[in-house]
Amino acid sequence: MINKGVFAHCDLVKMKRTHFSEIDTTGAATLQRGKNRFRGFTLDKSIHLYRMWFQFVKIIYDAEQSKLKFGAQQQHKVKLNKRFYKDWEFEKYIDTPFDDFFADKIHLFGEEAVSIVDAIDDTDGHIYLKVRKHKKTEDVVREVRELLGNVKHKSDLKYQIKRQHKYFYRHQQYNVFLMRQSGWLNHEISDWLQANYGKYRASVVSSDAAMRKMYRTSEQIVMDIAKGDF
Repeated sequence: MINKGVFAHCDLVKMKRTHFSEIDTTGAATLQRGKNRFRGFTLDKSIHLYRMWFQFVKIIYDAEQSKLKFGAQQQHKVKLNKRFYKDWEFEKYIDTPFDDFFADKIHLFGEEAVSIVDAIDDTDGHIYLKVRKHKKTEDVVREVRELLGNVKHKSDLKYQIKRQHKYFYRHQQYNVFLMRQSGWLNHEISDWLQANYGKYRASVVSSDAAMRKMYRTSEQIVMDIAKGDF
């Protein structure tokens, strides 16, 4: 299905175990909330978006290795910003499931969850509070909010998702890029999208104009992520 001569480490990805809101006045499926914790760390966005970031970087890695050119006039090619992605050690994880990669690298993407400590370490990245063990939880929460009221949150994480993404569309763009660059025809891509995304949204991209727009947006997101812009 996918041209393995070009995308040696990629494959189509179908949605599974992902719940979308049943009520959506805009017609665009959105992820349910509360999916942003992973192994003791808190993520700024849903873990599904970090998973898509990882999948897109695989596309870019393969496209660079195979010297893929794409675009209406074959005018584009990509090269992964290795300086930006250095801490990912991506070649080490190229054939590794996302969950294993993320378990090893979660400190690059997430903030440490609140924890009880036995000793205070000498770092500038933490604020330590003293709380009486038997104090009411609601009183503790209120007082902590008051204490931290003037503390401005500014994450020092290098790998932050900076844009607003709709997972439903990013997921499609990933698959569309692979299919398009593997030589699929418009109607074949349209049929696949309908079969795999139609259950989440009544109207799925099908017209030639809409398909062309999807191709262009998928190409742009690949080029942006190659530079480190997600």
